[in-house]
Amino acid sequence: IIMDNIKPTLDMYKFVQNAFDYFNEHLFDGSLKECLITLQREKNVMGYFSPNRWQGQEGMVHELALNPAFFATHGPLEFFQTLVHEMCHMYQQDFGVPSARTYHNKEWADKMESIGLMPSSTGRPGGKRTGQSMSDYPIEGGKFYQACLNFAQLGFQLPYLDRRVQIKSTQIRLSYEEGTKLPSGSSTIDTKPVKQIEVQDNESRVVESLSTPLSEQFHIDQEELLQVSAENAASKKKTAFQCPTCLDKAWGKASLQLICAKCETEFEII
Repeated sequence: IIMDNIKPTLDMYKFVQNAFDYFNEHLFDGSLKECLITLQREKNVMGYFSPNRWQGQEGMVHELALNPAFFATHGPLEFFQTLVHEMCHMYQQDFGVPSARTYHNKEWADKMESIGLMPSSTGRPGGKRTGQSMSDYPIEGGKFYQACLNFAQLGFQLPYLDRRVQIKSTQIRLSYEEGTKLPSGSSTIDTKPVKQIEVQDNESRVVESLSTPLSEQFHIDQEELLQVSAENAASKKKTAFQCPTCLDKAWGKASLQLICAKCETEFEII
């Protein structure tokens, strides 16, 4: 039992649950049922949806997973995009006809666009709307972007960052260096826009914070994070060894000291 007021697990999942609840209410009219949200370091993806993954006393529940290894190198907007992207898969699972495997079909794409996220195979305008590995970008003035502004203005902030970051993902995203300035969100193209919060003085600051990498907002040097990640990757990389006499090979950590049982000769790194 944690005796003080610092409860990292509860703080982290409370933020994620609050975000899910907020977007469920404002983008899906509260139609999504409760799911089990997890933080998973699935390789090369920023998030995934797995239907009926968990069994409870009252029945099965879906899993919606987010990869914390991408949080530091992206802004809050990317976090929200990934979350809502997977929520659209959840919506299709319960109210539509999902495709086999992970294919993103027209029904899913139409739902994404209706809530203000444009599906795109490149993460930019002009990309394909359907496909196996898909990304998306916010529609200017759309419901999704306005919901992000409002949620940020409520004061919700991600409490922790994973220091071992990932860079590459099959879900292509605009990096903060390549991305254009985001729209102010003052206009809307939706007939039922998210209710505006009357906090206009700090809107420009909120707009900027949505696209600023979270590492900068946590005052963490990105080069430091990349170095930590490189060291972590190197520690997992296997080194090739070879016996100079019989030429048998072995693989393992670089710190190993191996001796060939046949030749009684020390293996060498190759």
